[in-house]
Amino acid sequence: MSEESEVVKVDGLAKMLGRTEASIREGIRRGVDWLPQSFKMGGKHCWLKDDVRKFLREFRDGEHALPKVGRKRKTPPTLRNVA
Repeated sequence: MSEESEVVKVDGLAKMLGRTEASIREGIRRGVDWLPQSFKMGGKHCWLKDDVRKFLREFRDGEHALPKVGRKRKTPPTLRNVA
């Protein structure tokens, strides 16, 4: 009887996100924001399936979007305003 685990390792996360294992490992190394929060179990990075699904729903809904930085744009001058 095969029981599906609630813990996902790098290879499972790569399949869930549609990326390669190498890109997941590089993302872990660099600390990118497109990866859900992981934890270490036995020296390996792991994720809970529920956490990954929640992270993907939040990403889909735009909750992970970075705020725009910089000043608000002013309307450009027109010839009517110059004279």
